[in-house]
Amino acid sequence: MDELALQFFPFPHVFKGKRRPGLLRDWPTRCQSCDKQCETSRARGLQLCSYGLNFQRVDADLLVAGLPVSDYPANTPARRKMLQQLRGQHVQTTDVAAAVDRAQETTEDLARALQASRNEVIANYQASKGYQRDVLEMIRPQLQQQLSQVHDYKQFVQQVLQNLDVLLEQRFPDLPLDEKVESASHEERAIYWAAMLMDEKLDAALMLQDPSRIHATSRRFNLHGLVLKYVRIYQRQLDAKNVRLYVSGTSGAELEGNPRAISIIPHALLDNAIKYAPERTTINVSFDHEPGIVTFRVDSWGPRIRADEQDRIFDPFYRGAAAIERVVEGTGVGLAQAQLVAKEIGSLITVEQDDVPGRENSFRTRFRITFSMANGQSGRRSRG
Repeated sequence: MDELALQFFPFPHVFKGKRRPGLLRDWPTRCQSCDKQCETSRARGLQLCSYGLNFQRVDADLLVAGLPVSDYPANTPARRKMLQQLRGQHVQTTDVAAAVDRAQETTEDLARALQASRNEVIANYQASKGYQRDVLEMIRPQLQQQLSQVHDYKQFVQQVLQNLDVLLEQRFPDLPLDEKVESASHEERAIYWAAMLMDEKLDAALMLQDPSRIHATSRRFNLHGLVLKYVRIYQRQLDAKNVRLYVSGTSGAELEGNPRAISIIPHALLDNAIKYAPERTTINVSFDHEPGIVTFRVDSWGPRIRADEQDRIFDPFYRGAAAIERVVEGTGVGLAQAQLVAKEIGSLITVEQDDVPGRENSFRTRFRITFSMANGQSGRRSRG
């Protein structure tokens, strides 16, 4: 019970040890010099003090007292005397019960309202860029320690890619890069895509360390092509797990921003889906256009995400209990990197999960994010 909620309470009462008058009745004169036996009682239900006045405890904080209840069953001499003295101030047991019930309802309503307000504040904070930055700041020493070798690894990967580019240029001088890669040997393609994957993961790690990199450059690029690139990169892993991946429709949507940063989002969502998908299941990737926006979804099977984990799975180094139990390798930074980028570009990744389990006790899980399209594009709905 909050003190504000008692401003219109009709009867005299004690709230957190402090005596207060009621809106309709004040304390009887006799109560000013009594031994406060009502305040020491913890019994519930309507009671009668030795001075002939009734009281009732609502909860640990609130006590209704000092009431001459005319239809109370006990009829002591002190009560008869008090009813005579306070003629015209009598109340009925139903009046007391109604006030107590209202006080209890008010307590519950207030608790619900306070919890709802608390949940709203937490949700707004977690959806803000400030939340992600605050979390990063708290774990910065741990982050720096675990990612301290990123620059060294990136230089090594860049050296691999540069040497491979030289070899492909010598063999296929007249072809664009994508065709050079497709024309290369199976081993060369494997090295190229593995190095590209590592290079982009390292880029994502650097942006987690320094979010200002997200806005380092800006240009227009095609979202659909970006997604298809990662489908090609992960095809070997998909084949190894016998997982089928379907892309719904084609999309001409162009986004404007840093493609290396924004690519972290589809990259992380596809990586997460493939990592946790049981064998012989499907992953569905889809685009949905509305005027000025395009929604990107990844729908797959994965471990149970408890309700209390659905926001925290986007925190750096946090991994859900079910994911840990399955002993799936992971650092817990992929989704954090993606959510950081999403918030920096004014969007948010959301997650939903069905309640009914499927193969290997996995659950259908949907990650969703909406992008703003580049200026001048009204968008058209994808064909499924």
